[in-house]
Amino acid sequence: MKTLYLIRHGKAESKEGGPDIKRNLESEGRDEVSRTAEQLLAKHIKPSLILSSPANRAYQTAEIVAEMLGYRIADIAIEKDIYYTSEEVLLETICRQDDQYESILLAGHNPSITHLAGMLTNEYKNFIPTGGLVAFGIESESWNDFNKSKVSYLFIINP
Repeated sequence: MKTLYLIRHGKAESKEGGPDIKRNLESEGRDEVSRTAEQLLAKHIKPSLILSSPANRAYQTAEIVAEMLGYRIADIAIEKDIYYTSEEVLLETICRQDDQYESILLAGHNPSITHLAGMLTNEYKNFIPTGGLVAFGIESESWNDFNKSKVSYLFIINP
């Protein structure tokens, strides 16, 4: 069984004043992500792979989670396809990951991350808030062949 964690980046700086990809987390956003990571830690969860959008705010989200869970920050994989894309492209990104990873945490953006959560299972229909995380169990040994009938909603963390 594989486990997929989808985390939306924490609250970010205003869109004014620079390129969107360079926007950083606000202190409130850092706090949101820290609260989510604390709950993962309490559940003894440490993903075997962390994927992040190249956007500063998503990568900073991944860094906070990694640090709090004892995951090497240098091992965070930046995937350009996670940045403002469709849920189908997010799914393709997950499907091409190596099967050696039993669990993946993907740090990304709305609306695609919420749409992906809804696409994976009919059990999840909510909006993922900033810093929030949704977890899914996947009854498959391969990231490449999981489908909707094999996915179950596990839990959500609202910071």
